[in-house]
Parts: sequence; C-alpha cells; structure tokens
Amino acid sequence: MSNIVIDIDNVSFNYGMIPVLKDISLKIHEDEFIGIIGPNGSGKSTLLKLILGLLKPDKGVIKKYNQKCQHKRHHIGYVPQHVNFARDFPVTVEEVVMMGHITTSSLFFKFNKDEVSSAMRAMQTLEIEDIAKRQIGSLSGGQLQRVLIARALVCQPNILILDEPTSNVDVRVEEDIFALLKNFSEHMTIIVVSHDIAFISGYVDRVACLNLTMVCHDTESISGKMIEELYGTPVKMIHHHH
Repeated sequence: MSNIVIDIDNVSFNYGMIPVLKDISLKIHEDEFIGIIGPNGSGKSTLLKLILGLLKPDKGVIKKYNQKCQHKRHHIGYVPQHVNFARDFPVTVEEVVMMGHITTSSLFFKFNKDEVSSAMRAMQTLEIEDIAKRQIGSLSGGQLQRVLIARALVCQPNILILDEPTSNVDVRVEEDIFALLKNFSEHMTIIVVSHDIAFISGYVDRVACLNLTMVCHDTESISGKMIEELYGTPVKMIHHHH
C-alpha cells in the first residue's frame, strides 16, 4: 500500500447550529484518484475547504504528509467549482496560468525564468498553448476549465483537488478532461467532486459517498441501491466504456 498523503480522522463540522459533516474518516493514498459524490448540500465543498485548511474542523483532525493541514498548503493545487470574473477583464490565458505561482511572498507579480517555463509546460500539457495570448473572456467553458487546471498544476503540486470541474461542459469535453486527470493520477494524488457517479466510476480508484456521514467504496462495488440510499431517490446506473 502506498503512503497516506491525507488522513481525515473523525472530523465533524457545523455551520452555526447546522451539522454539515459528522464523524468523517478517510485515508487517501499517494497517486490515488478518488471521487467524492453526494447530493446538493451534502458537505462535499465543505470537506474540500477543510482539506485545504480554509476551514477548521469542529472536531477531529486532518493531516497531510503527517502534518496538520495548515502547514502543507503549497503541496496542493485547487480548481474551485465557481470562478466569478468580469468577462471583459483584460487578462490573457497565459497570465491566468501564471497566477498559479502567486503566493503571499510573491513580489509585485514578477516571475522568474523557471516559473515562466513551468507555466508553458502546464499549458502544453493541457493543450492550450495555442490560445495563450487570448483574452480569458473569449473562451468556451471547456477551454476555461483547462486554463484553471493548468493554473493549479503550474507549481507542480503533489495533490490536485477539483470541485465539480466539468459541471458546465458537454460530454465530449468531460471525457477529455477526465482522461487527462487519469493520466495525471499516475504521478499525483487527485480528489475530484462530481455529481455524475456513473461517469467518474470509469476513471477513479475509489468513490467516497458523502451525505453528512461518509462511506467509501471501490468503484467495482458501487450499485444502484447504494446510490438510491445516498440520494434518497431511484437512479439508473449506466455503464460507460472508456
């Protein structure tokens, strides 16, 4: 078994008096590709924010590389669910990708040669180098998602976290993005929140079913009955070939 890179131990979290997560425990291993699913309001995005150190558990501990989470943020690349920006804001694809290098110690947004080179490699990996000079507001949904993933990859993270990365793209773009993520998972840990269990089960190693509490399954053991219990409504399981 590979090394544990994220250890979530008996974590609970409330928004005021409203419980969101209760007694969550999960060990995520090096180079594992894990999907987190659950209905709206089940705590998926909250769990990601706890892993990132943006929120603090009310109970329990989250460790990364055997350290408490707030000390290891630089190991993580993050692609948020919603990115709000003015469509006419004058910023290019290349400039957005370079923003992945910005930290609290960055000086006047200036970048060295190595940082510029890593941004170019990230754009090449995501196949967006040909649109590097285009304004971000002119991109399609699929192109924008590739840009955001490149921004997250530019500092070469050990862990990549994505919150609904394909929620606003068509099926073909979704397939392309998850194929890329599957390749990335050969050399980094990937955690992805998704609403489409039937789709992601063709790519991920395990699925964590979250709805206040959590149960984790190997993808082969996922059944329609499990998903009905999670979502509280009948569902059809569709097998995808990739």
